[in-house]
Amino acid sequence: MNVTTVFILGPAGSGKTTLVASFGKYLEDQGLRVCYVNLDAAVEDLPYTPDFDIRTYYTVDDIMKKERVGPNMALIKSVEYLLNYRDNITSFLKNVPELYDYVLVDTPGQLELTIFHDSSIQIMKLFTEIGRACGVFLLPSDIIRNVRDLAFLKLMALAVRYRLDVPIVTAISKADINPNVDKIIELDIESPEFLDKVEIEGVQQDLVREMWRIIKKLEKRQRIIKVSSLTGQGLEDLHSLIYEVFCTCGDLT
Repeated sequence: MNVTTVFILGPAGSGKTTLVASFGKYLEDQGLRVCYVNLDAAVEDLPYTPDFDIRTYYTVDDIMKKERVGPNMALIKSVEYLLNYRDNITSFLKNVPELYDYVLVDTPGQLELTIFHDSSIQIMKLFTEIGRACGVFLLPSDIIRNVRDLAFLKLMALAVRYRLDVPIVTAISKADINPNVDKIIELDIESPEFLDKVEIEGVQQDLVREMWRIIKKLEKRQRIIKVSSLTGQGLEDLHSLIYEVFCTCGDLT
C-alpha cells in the first residue's frame, strides 16, 4: 500500500489540529500506521504526539526574540524558516513510506501562511514525492450562518486547490456545534429559498448567484460530509472520501 499524505487545511479556528488527533486515532483503530507531522511553529499544546515537529527546531517565540519582531511578523517568518530545515524534513521523510500508511500534516493555524508563501508550498511538495497526497479543507460550521458564508469558504477551498496543485476534498467541521448548517448546505441556487438564505438584497444577490454557479462548475463533484472531532461523527466518511480521491472507479458523490 502506498503511503498517503493528507494535508489538513482551513481557516484559523476550523479545528485542524483536533481533527488530526481524532482522525489519526480513528485510522489507528482501523489497524493503520499513522505518522503525525506538525508544521505549526506557533502552537503551544498538541492533542497528539508528533513524529515530526517543526518546534524541535524553532518556535514563534524564538523568532520574536531572535529577529526582534512582533507576533505577526514572526508568524510570517516562521513559514519562511521552513526552508532552512528542508534537509531535516527530507531526511525524516526518507523512511516514512516503509513505516507508515498515512501521514497527517497539521498546517499553520493561519491559512494565508500556507498558501501565500512559496516556502510552505515547496515543503509540502516534499510530501508529494514520497507517495500520493491530497488535502482536506475544513469548512467550520460555527461560522456558516448563511449562503454567503458557505460560498466564501468554498471559494477559499478552490483557491487552495489551485495553489497547492493536489486533490482537495471539503468537510464541514465542528458538525456538533451548528446542526442548522444542513439547511444551508442543501440549498440549490435555483430554489426560491436560496435568496432568502443569502440575507442580502439588490445587485449583491446576482453576485452571489454567479459565485455559486462558478463554484458548482469548478469544484469537483463531492458528497457533503460533516465531521466532529468531539463526537467522532463523519470520520469513517472522511476516510472513504480520501480513498475515493485516488480511486479511478468513480466520482466522489
